[in-house]
Amino acid sequence: MRLTTLLVAPAAALLLAGAADLNARWADEAAIRQTVQYYFDGGKNRDSVALRKAFHPDARMLFAKDGKLVVVPIGEYIARVAESQLKPGEVDSTRRRVTSVDVAGDAAIARLELERPDALLTDYMSLLKVDGRWQIVNKIFTRETRREHVSGS
Repeated sequence: MRLTTLLVAPAAALLLAGAADLNARWADEAAIRQTVQYYFDGGKNRDSVALRKAFHPDARMLFAKDGKLVVVPIGEYIARVAESQLKPGEVDSTRRRVTSVDVAGDAAIARLELERPDALLTDYMSLLKVDGRWQIVNKIFTRETRREHVSGS
């Protein structure tokens, strides 16, 4: 009986520790997805408040233009989004989705796709858990123009 107790107790402790770790990972991924949702909502609704919930104030957006690196402070990006209001009757038809989330401790990467009628944008968001909250600290992206819009068909 004593041998069984000696074997079962460590196994149970390992299972509980594994379950706690798994719950923490799920909680982190859910919080990351919520941060990404603020980004999606802010873009769709041209809402600077939602975007500021998603991004750390020191975040930057980076992309390549004509083979050169372009760096934009996130406040400038948020202002541009907020100023680009939809025209009356215009609908934001962008389909937004998270394609993957990879978490390691207090760092994460989220890969997003924003599908527009004329282009597919792929965002890679670098996130850090800062002051107990997941925030986007860098956004890099690429844009692929749809063939039918290039040729005019």
